[in-house]
Amino acid sequence: MADHPDKHIREAIRYAESKGWIVTKAGPRAHIWGLLWCPQSSREGCRIRVMSTPRVPENHAYDIRHDVDRCPHS
Repeated sequence: MADHPDKHIREAIRYAESKGWIVTKAGPRAHIWGLLWCPQSSREGCRIRVMSTPRVPENHAYDIRHDVDRCPHS
């Protein structure tokens, strides 16, 4: 799978994967880079949208880590 172009977001995605989250890359015409799915494999599971070009990549990476840590299913 292709890595995210921004290093901060790439590290946040790797952090999520280390916690059991699954990454799915969006299609070429999508506005987002991909989705992170929590370990809960049902409709009640959490998901996080990973933006391709956020305004402040460091803040987006922080938000990803924060959402992963707050997931009640992990």
